[in-house]
Amino acid sequence: MNRRLKLTEDFHIHPLFFLLAASAILTGAIYDFIILFSIVVIHELGHYRMAKRFGWRVERVEIWLFGGAVVSEEHNTRPFREQLYVILAGPFQHVWMFGLLILSDQIFGPHSLLTAAFYYNGLVLLFNLLPVWPLDGGKLLFYCLNRSMTFKNAQAYTLIFSIGVIGVASLWMTVEARWTLPGIWLTAFLLIENRIEWKRRTYTLLRYCLYRMKAGEEPVREKLIHVRPETKVRELLKNIHSRRSHFYVLKDGAGSYIVNEQTCLHAYFNEGDADLLVKDLIPTA
Repeated sequence: MNRRLKLTEDFHIHPLFFLLAASAILTGAIYDFIILFSIVVIHELGHYRMAKRFGWRVERVEIWLFGGAVVSEEHNTRPFREQLYVILAGPFQHVWMFGLLILSDQIFGPHSLLTAAFYYNGLVLLFNLLPVWPLDGGKLLFYCLNRSMTFKNAQAYTLIFSIGVIGVASLWMTVEARWTLPGIWLTAFLLIENRIEWKRRTYTLLRYCLYRMKAGEEPVREKLIHVRPETKVRELLKNIHSRRSHFYVLKDGAGSYIVNEQTCLHAYFNEGDADLLVKDLIPTA
């Protein structure tokens, strides 16, 4: 599943897309496959060009069933506006494609290929807007949740909701007997992607914390949190919030002290001590 075909240095084809191609050849739907492939590539080019416009470091663009992904370490470590534009740049491509298809229909008249293009353009658009990770809708859900809750909770709720949507959709397709072979492959792929993201959520959180440390203080709201002196610094990182800067208040025998979030971040990444306590950050006389 991890072996990919390189079209260029930046564009790769996921093995699942070859399964869809094989199904298209066996069922005589090769033209449908070409139309679908073209729509997916244009969709991903929208993400890619917008990411490059903001100077993102893009590792690759991966094409898979009914969609794809711009693989970049910049996700979650860029301003909300940039992330929103990069995500919406994909669905926006379907708008002008609909316009082009309508114009073509008026000029050349109805045609089966135009009908197929209308169908697949709408299908890819609606599919990618589902609130399922790692689809565009799933990432939009995460970005919005990350504006109102901690990064850690936004991760968890997004993936739990995503798996729930997959479960409900799978139940509906089973009851309605709508399963197809590509549908089975796609569902398995999404479940695997959600499982992988769930397992790497701690790494993703630490990567975001590292970004916040390097970015320095941002113009966000401040919040005081009372903590015990024996609290481990790594536990405080779970409070990291994209729109809030925390100040930790602790008391010891000599009085009360305030430790800001940046101090915690620098200590955690620079000291190299996973069991570092917040009281160790209190300056000594």
